[in-house]
This record gives sequence, C-alpha cells and structure tokens, in this order.
Amino acid sequence: MEIHESGELFEAVQLQNILGDGKTFPDCTPNRSLEEIRKDYLNKKDSSGFDLSEFVNKNFTLPKEHATDYKSDPNKSAAEHIHALWNVLTRNPEKEKSSLIPLPHPYVVPGGRFREIYYWDSYFTMLGLQVSNRIDLIEHMVNNFAHLIDTIGYIPNGNRQYYVGRSQPTFLA
Repeated sequence: MEIHESGELFEAVQLQNILGDGKTFPDCTPNRSLEEIRKDYLNKKDSSGFDLSEFVNKNFTLPKEHATDYKSDPNKSAAEHIHALWNVLTRNPEKEKSSLIPLPHPYVVPGGRFREIYYWDSYFTMLGLQVSNRIDLIEHMVNNFAHLIDTIGYIPNGNRQYYVGRSQPTFLA
C-alpha cells in the first residue's frame, strides 16, 4: 500500500492541507506499516482532542529537504549561473522507504518541492547539460531511463510510485 492508497487518512490530510501542499504527504516515509497507521487513524480520528497534524508528524517522516547554501551571483552570466546549478540539482541514488523509485545513477531534479526526476523535463534538462558539457550526467540519466524500462516496462512521468501508470511524450528515442 502507498500513502495515496490510505483512504480516509489520505483524504483528511489533503483536504485539511496539513502539510501545506498536495505533494508533500505522498512523498512522506511511513514510520511503520501503512496498514497499521491507517487502522490506528480509523480508531483514533473521532476521539476528542484528536490532532491530525500531530498524528501525521508522529507516524510519518517528511521528505528530506536538500538544503544548499547556493546563492545566485548577479555578476555571473546566465550560462555561468546555470552551470553552477547542476551540482545543486543533482541527486545521488538513495534507497529510502518512500514513494521514490530508486534509480541506480545520479540524476537532475527541477528543485524546490520537486525531488524526483521527470521524464519530459529531463529532455530539456539534458539539452542544458550538453551546453554545460556535463555528458556524464546525460549518460547517467539515460541509463536511469533504461533502468525504468527494464524494471517497470516504460518510463513513468517521474520516479515516484504514484506516477506509475502514466507517462509523458516519448523523448528517449
């Protein structure tokens, strides 16, 4: 079971905007089995004094923010600025128990609340990587897409479990 399949719990967290946006909760890591958390929620939700925010914080670990001390330098050209951002936006393979589908090689993310690779966006990212002569990252990303094809059968919208079942225009070819 994935968080987005947790029924009333998922609905309550999303409708009450407990975490500030609709993407954060599906990206959380459960601290124990989702089935146990769901059952616990159903048993406690109607109790007096029940605090959904407290329940979520106790039972889930929020997605890790990739803090950076990067500051844009207005004295640099746009090309220099973009070149410097590749390292900030590069993620290394991780094996976390969240909705993230692990990839074997480093990849570039859009940044901000988007902590995963996106298929269609990656085509344009790779055009920028080529200009910055980051052929290593292009090769890693292409290898990650081949990995997704080998394991899932196609490239989903992004490397999250909740994206399996949908894709984007085919750019790998």
